[in-house]
Amino acid sequence: MNERIEAYDGANQEGQWVYDQQGVASDQGFGHVSKHWYPKTISYDQGMELLEAEQGHRQDYLVPVSELEFGIEDVDGKPRFVVSVDDQNFVPNNHALSQMTAKLCEGKGTGFTRWLTEDQVNAKEETRYKRDYQDAETIQAIIENGFRRIREDKPDTKYKVRTYDDGTMRAFLSEKYAEVDNRWYLEQIEDIIPNGRLSHWRGNADTIYGNVLIPDTIREEEDSDYGGMVSIGNCEIGKRNVLSMPSLFRAICMNGCIWGQTKGSEIRVRHIGDIDLDQLSKKIRNNIEVQIPLLPAGIERLLGVRLKENEGNTMKSVIAAVSDIEKLQKRDATAVLEAWVMFESKTPGENRNLFGVVNSVTRAGQFLGNDNWVKFDQLGGKLVNYNDNQWDRVCNRAAEYEDDDFARIFSNKAVLAA
Repeated sequence: MNERIEAYDGANQEGQWVYDQQGVASDQGFGHVSKHWYPKTISYDQGMELLEAEQGHRQDYLVPVSELEFGIEDVDGKPRFVVSVDDQNFVPNNHALSQMTAKLCEGKGTGFTRWLTEDQVNAKEETRYKRDYQDAETIQAIIENGFRRIREDKPDTKYKVRTYDDGTMRAFLSEKYAEVDNRWYLEQIEDIIPNGRLSHWRGNADTIYGNVLIPDTIREEEDSDYGGMVSIGNCEIGKRNVLSMPSLFRAICMNGCIWGQTKGSEIRVRHIGDIDLDQLSKKIRNNIEVQIPLLPAGIERLLGVRLKENEGNTMKSVIAAVSDIEKLQKRDATAVLEAWVMFESKTPGENRNLFGVVNSVTRAGQFLGNDNWVKFDQLGGKLVNYNDNQWDRVCNRAAEYEDDDFARIFSNKAVLAA
């Protein structure tokens, strides 16, 4: 095994309340992780067991286009798509169905697939109309026409199909798609960060993502409540690239909030063509090992956003401005504002700056589920790197907001709470 990651120094005591009120898992080798949160993390072996458990329930096929059939069956009066593979019928989930339209329609957008399969609602979340057989038949016609054209033009084409023994089809991929096994990827991470813990572990045997907490054995500091971690991700069915991004976090509190997270440079590798796993392993290792020693600079940058104060505006206005500039959806903006209200109630007056916005953004990701969690962590890292001009833009825009703007950006509940 290659040399261990160089240890790094921490700085700045910022979250003493976590240590005083909850205690940390020092006896487990994680002096910056709350004792309340540590049991919610899992070991590499536990993560591998979860992957292995699902591996036995799936079957991958490489199928000639001439042997694929697509149709609709009736289930209690409702249409259901089916794909015939190896004399068996499988029901494609939305991801696989979107992949089919993309592959069979020469890369055209797949938004219409979701549009034709999802019931339509108005701004008040009231149902306008439900999708029916005619909608399903429209998709069937598009996909069957795609099959017809490919059979005529490229009859030797093959597709990779992933099925599960529950009767679902979860992927429809081109023959050129290069799969990176999730188990192999997790083994690489374990080799680079021995004795790490998987935190906020999401996904399944097809798609994995989460954080790897760096143990005390490969770091050294005496006066910091900041820890190091690596955000990782991989997907075997085309949802996301191979991903690793060194990060830092403030001491994790009981509800699992990652305070003030920021990220280093990321590695992203597409699943296309022949992937040299030896080279990929070296690339992942280099990305992580080079950047972990830079974490003290990241800590200082994170703490520096405290100096970007909000003068003369309500924080509701500031968060509204950030939500507009970063194009957050109403639900997402509302979650950020609600997170800020929660922090302000615990530590009054300490959150009226960009640091408070960053904390609220990363906390909101915890409210909003798997995909949003990743998106909000990335936004938190972006905000940490706001320069003075960008922050001035936020504050200047915030000064212009009125009640109508708040109603447009937030839900009424969040507006009243703030």
